[in-house]
Amino acid sequence: MANTQDILSTKSLTRRFGGLTVVNELDICIQPGEIVGLIGPNGAGKTTLFNLLVGLIKPSSGEIYFEGKNLRNFATHERCKMGLVKTFQNVALFSDMSVIENVLTGALQKMSLHQAREFAYENLEKVGLSHIALKSAGDLTFPEKALVELARTLCTCPKVILLDEVMAALNELEMDHILDLIQKLRNTEGLTFVVIEHHMRAIMNLCERIVVINFGKKIAEGTPAFINQHPEVVAAYLGHDS
Repeated sequence: MANTQDILSTKSLTRRFGGLTVVNELDICIQPGEIVGLIGPNGAGKTTLFNLLVGLIKPSSGEIYFEGKNLRNFATHERCKMGLVKTFQNVALFSDMSVIENVLTGALQKMSLHQAREFAYENLEKVGLSHIALKSAGDLTFPEKALVELARTLCTCPKVILLDEVMAALNELEMDHILDLIQKLRNTEGLTFVVIEHHMRAIMNLCERIVVINFGKKIAEGTPAFINQHPEVVAAYLGHDS
């Protein structure tokens, strides 16, 4: 059973691809309003876990709970409607459409086109991009694309956002802007975040709690200070590009 205090949790979650176990008996719990980091070496199973949580792939065994509901029979779009969404590591925008048209697509599941357009402008304002609403998405820089993806995600009226390396390829200034934005959205909108990130400075500064996985298993969990000194975490990263 799910803990009623958790907004998102898993119990013995496992995913195998043939003979390879990518997520292995994983138990995690996320409480409302938390910003939780998910780290591990390349190939540790982080993105697979996110895909399991939003229903893009099915578990081999184990359970996922969202607000106390077992998600076993809920499709991806149903989980999105409930408030569980993810961004994608490789941002995929409709390049022949404007920024505002891209963003409003996130709201069409819940509101009319007119309402969606107004809501899209509001969310572009939140991420600081309302001034490029009419720009073609194909002409955006990578940092702009990442923010447009976040604005589109906000248009789904999320409760939990799974951020998959949203800070990849950003410079220090751009990264700091994203960090401030995530904290602001948590504080003003009451959103919950789970963040996959390879930039350790970013993850340590952003998250109150960090979960570390390696070969699909949780090997450590705790505060950034605890994780930074954990011998298994240090060992897991040796020889890997983290």
